[in-house]
Amino acid sequence: MEGRLKLRTDGKPNEHGEYPVVLMYCTQGKAVRKTSDIKVIPEHWLDGKGGLNKYVKGGKGGHPKAELLNNKLRTFKETYDKMINEHIGGGNKIITEAALRAILNGRYEQHKEAQEGKVPFIPFVLEYNEGLYKTDKIGVSVWENVKCYMNKFDKFLRTMKRMNTNENNILYCRDVDVDLIKDYIIWRKEVEGNGNATINKALSPIFKAVKVCCRKGWISREESEEICDMYLNAEGKSVDESIEKVFLTIEQLKKFKEEVGKAKYERTREIADMFLFACFAGLRLSDLMTLKWSEIDMDKNMISHMQYKGHNRKAKMLYIPLNDTSRDILNRWNGKCEEFVFGLLPSGYDLSNDAAFLKVKNAREATINQSLRGVGDKMGLPFNLHIHLGRHTYAMMALNGGVDIKTTSSLLGHASTQITERVYATLLPNTIAERVGDKLNIRLD
Repeated sequence: MEGRLKLRTDGKPNEHGEYPVVLMYCTQGKAVRKTSDIKVIPEHWLDGKGGLNKYVKGGKGGHPKAELLNNKLRTFKETYDKMINEHIGGGNKIITEAALRAILNGRYEQHKEAQEGKVPFIPFVLEYNEGLYKTDKIGVSVWENVKCYMNKFDKFLRTMKRMNTNENNILYCRDVDVDLIKDYIIWRKEVEGNGNATINKALSPIFKAVKVCCRKGWISREESEEICDMYLNAEGKSVDESIEKVFLTIEQLKKFKEEVGKAKYERTREIADMFLFACFAGLRLSDLMTLKWSEIDMDKNMISHMQYKGHNRKAKMLYIPLNDTSRDILNRWNGKCEEFVFGLLPSGYDLSNDAAFLKVKNAREATINQSLRGVGDKMGLPFNLHIHLGRHTYAMMALNGGVDIKTTSSLLGHASTQITERVYATLLPNTIAERVGDKLNIRLD
């Protein structure tokens, strides 16, 4: 395979009117170029008309250093022709565009190693998931979690496998196997003390990357399938499945309000208002933060709020009726903050930057939960009180109060009733039994 030297006149010339000389190859219908450090004016370029190994015009009216430039260009072309032909073994064999570019850019060894799977695994997982985030296939929360999961995986490699500690003992994609993932699961269980549901979430980005590695031929199909079949049985392990233990009853809400009334600091009472509002409106923290006065109609007793998209790639409009408690809270906050109801964001805050918002949310959440945990401890609750528990409480009160599952799902902003049923599955049998017992308790004698 031979390249062709051409003067590239499709760009802008330098201050002397000179254009760069490029070496061009064609493979699979695509042109690949390598730019030389030689530049000449069009009048000095022979464009293949100067005979063997003559590219720049010399003599009278030519370039004064034509012989030197021609020698340089000949060596330049011969060097790359030889490298490419050594790669393809001569003849008319086809070279891929990627391999050709790698040779011309001096990265062929790295390209060859990458073709064989010698690609650092953790950066590969991160790069793949970042691509999913940038194309809106995963949300910002999931992307941030992936980064945390891979930091933990890196910790496992360094402490337990003595890997990724220097450039000579990196874990490459081709080296990921069943035993490694099995050891990671055991480490998460026995050293980190994680439950099955948590471990499964940490495994998910790894397994996605393993499937890509399999498609690239870096990991065998058998190894890939065995790795991706290592999800743990999370039955009975997740918070959602033990939801009965993490919501407040009406009696506990009354006790909460009583305990807050004794609080020393005004900020504690403000956070309590936010929590109670979540209990009676079902909003997540992100929606509490982004709730605006313009979305509240006190005359119609209605909240019309566009769900913050960080929770769901397809944000939904939430229509939530106000009740006496939520109205009382809004009346107390009326006039305190200009744009956002609870002042958790400054007026004019740019909500288009998901990553920046997530950092603010995490900081607010830590402060709010710390305050709520203190109130919960004084109440003697057997679980930690946190802001999201208000949303669960709202759902439980709705379902216990006879609100049908479809309406409850809509109020919560779930994408489907299946999500609501799955999250609150432990409550539904009792609720259904009570309702059926009431409405179908018919005697025929």
